[in-house]
Amino acid sequence: MISGELRTMPMHELREKARLAVAYAAAGTPVMVFTHGDPSAVLIANEEAERWIAIERSLSALHGLDVYPELIDDTASLGTVVAGRERANATAVRRLAREPRQILDIPRTIGITEIQRRLAGILDEVGEGRPGAIYSSGKFVGVLITPAEYYRLRKLSRAVSWFKTAGLDLATADEAAIAEFVRRFREGASSASESAVG
Repeated sequence: MISGELRTMPMHELREKARLAVAYAAAGTPVMVFTHGDPSAVLIANEEAERWIAIERSLSALHGLDVYPELIDDTASLGTVVAGRERANATAVRRLAREPRQILDIPRTIGITEIQRRLAGILDEVGEGRPGAIYSSGKFVGVLITPAEYYRLRKLSRAVSWFKTAGLDLATADEAAIAEFVRRFREGASSASESAVG
């Protein structure tokens, strides 16, 4: 899980223990890889990457309804945004549209044994913004993303939790369910404000 405990591993250790790093990620513990003392990549489970791809699709549907959870710093105000009582700043929306979403990029496929031979090159590619999907025993087992993308997703996980608690799982909802959730939320907020006035 993105919001789970983060484990660190120097590059030379990842080269020698790639399968162990993949096992950590698969168990819900992302692994941050360090090169010469600086973070250079984060390994997450393939299932977690797929989950975030689905969440990004749901966020796109919310954008179509003029809801931009990524622009909220405090989830306490997310309800007013979903209710339509607070609109996103047009400049902030344009900036959000230009923000890279590495999780959506087509990853380069990396065999797990390739990590031993060319890890430095792989980490350079990830650092340039191209994720790497690690392939082993006939399936994808992990994805390498930049630390910046990891922290973007980690920050966004608060909004994802808010929606899940409010009744909408962004990882599994389709467009119709998202539209229905927002419609009901707005009707409920409208009824509550009418009751307060009346």
